[in-house]
Amino acid sequence: MEYIFGALIGYFIGCINFAYIVAKLKGTNIKKVGTNNAGASNVFISVGKIYGVIAAIGDIFKAFFASLIVFYIFGENYNAAVFAGTMAVIGHIYPFWMKFNGGKGLASLMGLILFLGFDAFAAMGIILIAVTLVTDYIGLGTLTVATLLPVYILLLEKHPDNIIPIFLILAVIIWYKHRENIVRIKNGTEIGFLRKNKHKK
Repeated sequence: MEYIFGALIGYFIGCINFAYIVAKLKGTNIKKVGTNNAGASNVFISVGKIYGVIAAIGDIFKAFFASLIVFYIFGENYNAAVFAGTMAVIGHIYPFWMKFNGGKGLASLMGLILFLGFDAFAAMGIILIAVTLVTDYIGLGTLTVATLLPVYILLLEKHPDNIIPIFLILAVIIWYKHRENIVRIKNGTEIGFLRKNKHKK
């Protein structure tokens, strides 16, 4: 019952797409500009940096609060809370009201990582920033974080081992959602995160 309730809370909170909302307030349909992705990075690139940051903050904290809510409702059930945060990431990626085609999961994943602890959030944040700055592709930064996170949790030995499969599944989903980005990066047509005019779309 705790996991079912947590899944429902997490998923429906995750379906609140701040990228879409923030862009819409600026008169932009985020699904029709830039990378056509309803995520904070596309808002950052296509609408404006400050609006991208606002969208990212919203998407981070929706996963964090989904986990926190379930954690305290069910007597500090850590695994149920992690599952709720995971479902918030799924809700962000596959929101029912956007025909199951939402963002690609980075900001919400970072919110779930924040629930795990600030040390994990800081470590993955540094990796994300470093890879993005070096390559100019936030997609590569996202894939690096999604891939290294299960390894980090395993090595840290602060969290139950049974949550690692959850993050492996999320990594697979995030890789799948970035398949078009990978092709564009390979072809040299991906939009740069900081130097967006570097490539032709």
